[in-house]
Parts: sequence; C-alpha cells; structure tokens
Amino acid sequence: MAKQKRKQKSLLKPQSTPQADYHRHDRWFMIAKALLVLSPFVAVAYLQTAAGGGNLGLLLQQDPKITVTFLSAMAGPFTAYLLSFAQKRLYDGDAAYMMSHLVLLFAAELLLHNTLYLVMFLFLIYLVYQMTGMPPLRSLRVKWKDHFIRDLSGCFVLILFAAFCLFVSLRLGM
Repeated sequence: MAKQKRKQKSLLKPQSTPQADYHRHDRWFMIAKALLVLSPFVAVAYLQTAAGGGNLGLLLQQDPKITVTFLSAMAGPFTAYLLSFAQKRLYDGDAAYMMSHLVLLFAAELLLHNTLYLVMFLFLIYLVYQMTGMPPLRSLRVKWKDHFIRDLSGCFVLILFAAFCLFVSLRLGM
C-alpha cells in the first residue's frame, strides 16, 4: 500500500524531460534569427547610403559587386526560416535533424563569406552539442540513412544559391 502511494506521488511530480532542457538556450536562437531577418534591411540601408540617397535600383544595375552583396544579404530570412523549422524539430526530440541543419547552414554561410554568421552558427552548433551530445558529423551520418534529401532540401537550395553567389563574386574578383 505504501509503495502504491509513493508511486502515485511520483507520478504527480513534474518529471524533467529532455525537451524542457532544449528551451534553455532559446534566447540565443532568437538572437540568431533576428540578426538573420534584419540582414536585408541593414544591406538596403547600407546600399542606400552608398547610393547617396539616390536610386537604389540604378545602383544595383550599374555595379554587379553591390548586386552580389545585396543577394547574399537576402538569403538571411530564408536561413532564419530554416533555423526556426529545425528548432521545432529539436523540441520534438530530433537532435540529428537540428545538428544537420546547423552544419549545412554553416556551410552555406561559409560560401557566402558571412563571418558574423559563421561565428554565430559555430556557437549554435556548440550549444546544440552541449544540449544533446550529438556530434555534427554523426548527425549527418544519421540523417544520411533517414530521408537525407527530403529533410535537408531547404539547406541544399540555400547552399546552391550560396555557391552561385560565390562563383559570381570570384568571377568579379571580390
């Protein structure tokens, strides 16, 4: 009888779940998503000042280097969307999905030469590794066996876009 009461009391106590720990670093993910979403606005403000308050469209047509910079900045909101989608999957307990996304987003930012975002994604990779214990390369191996293309297609689109921007910037000598 006493065992049953203890068992009932233990069932009434809130159990600490691993998912509760995933929310511990939400502020860092929110900061990362905010920076990614704000990047096009910062780029437009910078380009507007570079144009001297003139026509931004004309400046984009005349200078291909500025156009590539503008396009690179426009990848930020899509990256933030992919990050938030992966974060939801982390809350569902799919650590390999989150880590794989972070690794591929890091690769895309590497191709785009965004140093701030490279450091940011390294930090997020470290946080997710700390929370889940899932190493980055192991997560890619796990996802390789489990719907690799389907689950990570958004990252591949971003990497393809980043590779295009890298190719153009190298051709322009940037």
